[in-house]
Amino acid sequence: MAISLNHKPAIDPKNVNDFGPAKIEHRTAGSQLQQLGTYIMTFEENGFSDPWTVQYEETIYVIEGQARLVIINGEHKDTLTGDADELLVLPKGTTVQYSATPGTRLLLSISPVHWRDAVV
Repeated sequence: MAISLNHKPAIDPKNVNDFGPAKIEHRTAGSQLQQLGTYIMTFEENGFSDPWTVQYEETIYVIEGQARLVIINGEHKDTLTGDADELLVLPKGTTVQYSATPGTRLLLSISPVHWRDAVV
């Protein structure tokens, strides 16, 4: 298999989507990565995403600002806060709402990136 020399995926507006109060960009879309996906999430306003149950393992690195994640376990909710230069970890099956102060930028990595293909 030939290895591509394009190791710096560029910003592609077609890979940017609204995600509640944030924009999320799938930076590694179209790359040759088979298991790992990397996303940039930028919060433009206050508020929370809809609840989401992650179907993959996820790490969240706070580039700048402050992330606030609400972890939902039945009727119980906990808040996980991450400041700049901190790493947050979400195991597969975690139900979460993403929130952050406006201007916050996060680097998200998920594995497997093609989790939708594995969901039956």
